[in-house]
Amino acid sequence: MSAPRTMDGLLGSRDEPAPSLQWIGLLLAPATFFAHLQLAYVLVPWACVRGGALWVHLVGLAAILLALGGALAARRVHGRAENTQPNDGAGSVPRTRFLGTVGLCTSAFFALLLTAQWVAGFFISPCQ
Repeated sequence: MSAPRTMDGLLGSRDEPAPSLQWIGLLLAPATFFAHLQLAYVLVPWACVRGGALWVHLVGLAAILLALGGALAARRVHGRAENTQPNDGAGSVPRTRFLGTVGLCTSAFFALLLTAQWVAGFFISPCQ
């Protein structure tokens, strides 16, 4: 029987690379972008019929916040491995640094895309 999984198992201690958090930091923003894209295809015709775009804006704002949450997770991953070892050779520390950096850049990129999509919703009516 295994021990119950705690938040320490997900996030790891200060000395561990926290592989779950690495994946969250890397994949949360792109997954959020594609989920937002699908939800927008469903919500825009509905908003046109109902005459209001409130839900379109709420979903856009929630998607941006999730993407920024992915960036925060990636920054936390990178910060854990920041000064522990040099980048020479292979191992968990250089990999953790790399995944933290790629996750941070990817999350920032998708947060910017989501913001552009959300801002466009203020200027373009759902019925257009």
